[in-house]
Amino acid sequence: MANSNTASPAMCIDTHIHFWELKRFPYRWPDEGAPDIMRRDILPSDYALDVRDTPMKNAIFVQVLNKNHPENEWVFELAKTNKWIVGVVGWVDLTDPNVESILKNAAQNPLFLGVRHLLAFENSEWIGREDVQNGLKALEKLNLTYDLTLLPPLLHWAAELPPKFPNLTFIIDHIAQPYIKDHITDGWKEGIVAAAKHPNVFIKLSELVTSAGPDWTAADIKPYVEHVVKHFGAKRCMYGSDYPIFKMVGATYTDVYQLLIECLKDCTTAEEREGIFGQNAVDIYKIKVPLNK
Repeated sequence: MANSNTASPAMCIDTHIHFWELKRFPYRWPDEGAPDIMRRDILPSDYALDVRDTPMKNAIFVQVLNKNHPENEWVFELAKTNKWIVGVVGWVDLTDPNVESILKNAAQNPLFLGVRHLLAFENSEWIGREDVQNGLKALEKLNLTYDLTLLPPLLHWAAELPPKFPNLTFIIDHIAQPYIKDHITDGWKEGIVAAAKHPNVFIKLSELVTSAGPDWTAADIKPYVEHVVKHFGAKRCMYGSDYPIFKMVGATYTDVYQLLIECLKDCTTAEEREGIFGQNAVDIYKIKVPLNK
């Protein structure tokens, strides 16, 4: 468990949370093989309870389902009574010939910030396909964002795609899920350096304890965070909890929040930490709705 005496940021935005209602949609995960703690409905009321001991007052929902437009609308409805949901990174079929009009329709809701597609359910070349990249062009044209879900072997896409779409904001989720538990950095370290060379690539400091496993420690995780901050710079980094996935390794929300403060204290200033936990998300995702302070 992380411990820190560093002051908490004044305004916080969690850029990566999930909800699901298992009987509502055909989820590929959590499935029957998922841990019991994940095989239950996860709703805004659960999140609100779990963050009560932190200053977290705003959050961005990130898609759980590929090939499921109704999930976007479901979260838009949840946000009507949970005003702390200040953004949605949803799912849209990037391969649809009418993708631009579909995105325009989604973006009529000011909560809609961009798109994610879970690459774990596709082959390694999916994002390089012409029809997918036509969708990326539409995102770029409409000033929306694209979240990249990359394991280290796919991190090369975070360096190859940005030059093709220089005005599209790419956001690497979970610092590309390095193998912290196994202490393997080969490939990941170099991939981070290569991705960071492109100014339209940003990164979430998220899913850290899950990558480190149930015996996680701040000492194990800190070098990974410092490597990311060194190459991306603090202004291109954002905090994300990856709620509720961290519960699989026995962590609480407070653990996750305090862990990142601990990992950042030697490589960032107080002002930079304020950005990582708040203002950077506003600037990168272009959040359009009022924030809770």
